[in-house]
Amino acid sequence: MKNNLFKMDGKFYYGWVILFVGFMTMFICYVVKVNLTSLFYTPITEELGITRTAFTQTNTIMTISMLVSSAFIGKIYKKYPVKYVLTGCVVLTSACYVLMAGATSLWQLYLLCAIQGLGWGGATNLPVTIMVSNWFGPKIKGTAMSIGMLGSGAGALVWVPLANHIIANYGWRAGYLALAAINAIMIPLALALVVSMPADRGFETRVGDPSPEEVAAAGGVSTQKTGITGKQALRTTRWWLQWLAGLVTMIGASAFSTQCVAYFTDITGDSTKAAGIYAGALGTLILGKFLLGVFSDILHIKRTAVIAPFFYAAMFIAMMLSATDMKFSTWMLPLYMIGGSVPSVIPFLITARNFGDKEYSVLSGWMNMAGNIGQIIGPTIAAFIFDITGTYQLAWIIFAVLMVLVGILYMLSSMTSTKQIEAMGYKPQ
Repeated sequence: MKNNLFKMDGKFYYGWVILFVGFMTMFICYVVKVNLTSLFYTPITEELGITRTAFTQTNTIMTISMLVSSAFIGKIYKKYPVKYVLTGCVVLTSACYVLMAGATSLWQLYLLCAIQGLGWGGATNLPVTIMVSNWFGPKIKGTAMSIGMLGSGAGALVWVPLANHIIANYGWRAGYLALAAINAIMIPLALALVVSMPADRGFETRVGDPSPEEVAAAGGVSTQKTGITGKQALRTTRWWLQWLAGLVTMIGASAFSTQCVAYFTDITGDSTKAAGIYAGALGTLILGKFLLGVFSDILHIKRTAVIAPFFYAAMFIAMMLSATDMKFSTWMLPLYMIGGSVPSVIPFLITARNFGDKEYSVLSGWMNMAGNIGQIIGPTIAAFIFDITGTYQLAWIIFAVLMVLVGILYMLSSMTSTKQIEAMGYKPQ
């Protein structure tokens, strides 16, 4: 029976519906959590009379909670249907936004962010990576992952201007209520469309799996659901190098996402223009994440993982130079298109390449832990440097250097533990 990209086993391949749901998860949930936070810095700190460092700790507390959640959420996704875990996480995060709209002091925001972080651990990029890994084989996994992940770029173009308009005209409390409503859109989508595994819809083969001839040529070993366990991965140097690369990546990425609007508001004196620059940068991810996935399939993920972080380093340099000449703010857009795509594409593709997808949900959850730790460190460094020096310039230099380090860590990762992993029964692709 002939198969193609859109039909498998004689019928439309439902994996494309799953990929649409993944796209919408990034379009809605990821943007709400990651990309809209910076819009609240100025209005909340001014109304409550607190420093940016103090408000940044809402992100720190939330991320610590996400770190706890990431330690076990992958196992929950492995044990229970994806649709119900995702729905539960979205319900929890939306409810917290409703309560945050009524907060009258900083400690209330701290408490609600701690609760909300438990839900965010399972409601952003993790379910996307799990769904793509379950439904798409290694020959197309990179492209499929990038298509799902580019939803965040598209979502930013829609939600950043809308949320900024609501906050500017009706206040930050109305902004939190808007975030709750936007986030809740994901609930009916998850319940109506998500199916955990291809076998649940009657598919024996995934799009992107090797043909029987390719399997025979490889020695008769299928690449579907093969790899090593999480416990085995933890015993390799390769794992810890890529884990550290994921952590360092998110130090810079989270600082950008939380401080960008405040930075350009300080420079231009115009919050609307600052939000426009931020939305424009995020909008480039629509193309950037797709390109990064395609490059990973064509050039190989181990090469792409080394090259792409250097674009992020250059973006931070352009951002620093924007303080003296705003023309550099336009230079940062094409650099961010590739560099900004790294955090949500590279760690999960490199995990599948290095360790297979036998326990992919568990390993992805642990990679999320690395990102969560980075999210604690990055915004705190940026806000602290601003509060001490009155500028973000030194912070952007530090983050540029760290992005160069990311490329080096991924390069070292691909060079280590090969024989050790092969002895465990899996050959990195």
